[in-house]
Amino acid sequence: MAYPYPFAFPDARQISQASSYSTLSGALDPASAQSTYRPNASTPDNGIPISQYIRAQTSSNPDLSGALGPAHAQSHQYIRSRAPVCTGASISPYSAVPYAFNGSYEGSSSARSPYPYPERNVLHPAKYMANMPPAAPKKMYKTVVPSGFHRLPQPVVTDTSASPKSWCRIGSQHAAIKFNKKGGGMAFRVDELVELEDKPEVEGGHDQVFSGIGDRFIKVFITWPGYSQLIVERRICTDNGTLKREKLLKLLAKYVEDLVQNIHRKSIHVEKGYEKYKVEWRPRGVPSIWRDCLITSLVHESGSNWQVELHVKA
Repeated sequence: MAYPYPFAFPDARQISQASSYSTLSGALDPASAQSTYRPNASTPDNGIPISQYIRAQTSSNPDLSGALGPAHAQSHQYIRSRAPVCTGASISPYSAVPYAFNGSYEGSSSARSPYPYPERNVLHPAKYMANMPPAAPKKMYKTVVPSGFHRLPQPVVTDTSASPKSWCRIGSQHAAIKFNKKGGGMAFRVDELVELEDKPEVEGGHDQVFSGIGDRFIKVFITWPGYSQLIVERRICTDNGTLKREKLLKLLAKYVEDLVQNIHRKSIHVEKGYEKYKVEWRPRGVPSIWRDCLITSLVHESGSNWQVELHVKA
């Protein structure tokens, strides 16, 4: 590349003229530009290093603190308090002592919540159940069976036409529904239930016995040993779980009566080996089994299938 003008070096006369203008040096440039370079090494003659001087100036100003990197001395103003660490003990991120609130926070322990249940103790879940109000004890009814009676052997009836539902899971068995007389726990005979016009005086007669099963109806099966070809199946509406015990007992007595009436009307003979369970009739047309048969409970088999538990004389 060719330059239009040749290089020219100042001669001695031009250098002497430039030195005459030394009084104007620094008029257009700041004074900091005239400072000479000083090494970082500190000596008694040239003062402290520039890096230490700048760090001292920035540390005195809190807004510029840490601009040149982390300082050697850590400020204790913003250090987060830490719990003492014990050897072999697990460190929990939560404090064992509840924090003290001023009551303005809804979840604070100092502010009493109008919710009727106690607040859950997250730090100590075992204490949560201790603060719960005691649950009402469940009524337990014990049936008293007179001497000389035994449970009637009935084969378990399986409803093969029922489709699988949520209640078919393992462990969905419901407790048996007991039927006891008030003031003694004795079971009811079939004859007194059939002839009774009013509701029976049964313990817990107003209990809604199907309130927790979730079925709109149940299937009740009644069988008799020696008459396997005859099975009585009835559907009972639970009235959305509001069906009472006293009404259920009257219905079951009516279904047992239907079974015996079918045996007599169809002239069904008892099977071989079950002669002791033969249903005989009295001269007045009343089956002899009425006074010798007790309805003790309704047992849940599976799904929506229930079976009446009967006791008869030996």
